[in-house]
Amino acid sequence: MRGRRLLVALAVAGLTCAPAAIGTSTRLPAKITLEGVGGVRPGMTVAQTAARWGIRLRLESQLGSSCSLAAVRAGGMSGYAIFLERRFAAVFFRRGAQTAKGVGIGSTLDGLRAAYGERLSSRANKYTPGARDYFVRRVRAPRWELRFDVSPHGHITTIAFGNGAVRLLEGCA
Repeated sequence: MRGRRLLVALAVAGLTCAPAAIGTSTRLPAKITLEGVGGVRPGMTVAQTAARWGIRLRLESQLGSSCSLAAVRAGGMSGYAIFLERRFAAVFFRRGAQTAKGVGIGSTLDGLRAAYGERLSSRANKYTPGARDYFVRRVRAPRWELRFDVSPHGHITTIAFGNGAVRLLEGCA
């Protein structure tokens, strides 16, 4: 019964792939930077990531893949993390996230441009006509990125941080 409630909660949250467990904590900060999220950076193990964020992570492996997903919910933030070969690759937040430059879920495209300017690159969103995905890359190696999914109405719906996995279209794909 507990598992069914969890899957329903994930579906309601709008996750494209249903990771298996959610932890709660206030240690996960609301600030996302090109240096990481709450001390978590690409390459960290599941245990290291969970310890830094102060939550329990339970991975759900994607069939025939070295990619796994874990739901993340803490301190008003929610989304999911991607692990490649059990190493942190990226996190996608759909609620409660904000960057150190003050750009958050619900912020406008104008606000995103004001914060990151010429550093932004973009591509058309594959699934939503008129929507775009914007990226900011670290100037120095490693070239981690921030991703901002912007609706056709010009509002940010998702903020992500990570390595090349931030460019995945959905979940592990």
